[in-house]
Amino acid sequence: MVTIDDVAKKAGVSKATVSSVFSKKRPISKNVTERVLHVAKELNYMPNHVARSLATKKTMIIGLKMPMREFELSSFENKVINGVVTQCTKHGYRVLLDRINDDMENDLMSKDPVDGIILYNLKNEDEWIEQLKRTNIPFVLIGRPNEADRDTKFVGNNNVEIVKEVVEFLIEKGHQDILFLNSALGMTVTEDRKEGLKQAFENYSLPFREEAIVYNDPNKYEHASDYGYQATLERLESDKRYTAIIAETDRAAFGVLRAVRRLGVNIPNDLSLVALSNNETIASETNPRLTGVELFPEKLGEEAAKIVVNMLNNQLVPREKIVPAKLIERNSCTQNQTNFP
Repeated sequence: MVTIDDVAKKAGVSKATVSSVFSKKRPISKNVTERVLHVAKELNYMPNHVARSLATKKTMIIGLKMPMREFELSSFENKVINGVVTQCTKHGYRVLLDRINDDMENDLMSKDPVDGIILYNLKNEDEWIEQLKRTNIPFVLIGRPNEADRDTKFVGNNNVEIVKEVVEFLIEKGHQDILFLNSALGMTVTEDRKEGLKQAFENYSLPFREEAIVYNDPNKYEHASDYGYQATLERLESDKRYTAIIAETDRAAFGVLRAVRRLGVNIPNDLSLVALSNNETIASETNPRLTGVELFPEKLGEEAAKIVVNMLNNQLVPREKIVPAKLIERNSCTQNQTNFP
């Protein structure tokens, strides 16, 4: 059986250097790395992950915890995962993906065989965060913690600013009656998006109507598309004034499109539509093509992974890392004249 000693001897380096080439724990020059990898391939050497873990007292595994709100992973979630995996792999870490729900026992979190944890899109007051604070496991959130939490490190978008930009974009196109299909209550992203909506109306000295906001209810709607469909039907059938809709995700926007077709409403001539996400496949296949917001989920995953890896290496890390979102205008929004004689 080929050992690390065999590789080190033939490559003319120390065992520590061979170990670092595979673990990426410390930087090794390109020439030495290539020589070690060439010898390892020639000798058919494979590093023993378990043995390395015992030696370093690390599992070399990062846990990624994602709430199970829908059975199928969305395009956004898949991109987040890809960003986490890509960055962790660069540093020699594997990723353990786990779907969590409110019924799971909190102490299970601290029993996982991981060195660090990334928590994705949790609630405002979340017991998982408090549980982790009672352990020595480094962790980072994807999504902002609540205002009272000034310690937890997180990566997120500029949700207040981007929603303000979206609403002002619609206001400048003549839309004042805007239906906002927001995320679920109890989440900081929901609060931030509402604040962005409010700031936009205040900036244009327009009345802010709380009743123009609908909140997703996971107990009522099985899927985001069901939420978009049902909420749109209920609101447009009872209130004809709305000339634009902002949907929490492209899946919810897809439900909106189903609903307006049933009602005989035309997008964008009768109603403009924006999704607060940017699934390019959905956007390009809808008719008209869907205006959306690029949240750069892969970048969110990469930045979260960088922070937790740096924490594990005792390096300084920021408390927050903001990834700016970007409005992507397509064909689902147009000028409205209803509110302006």
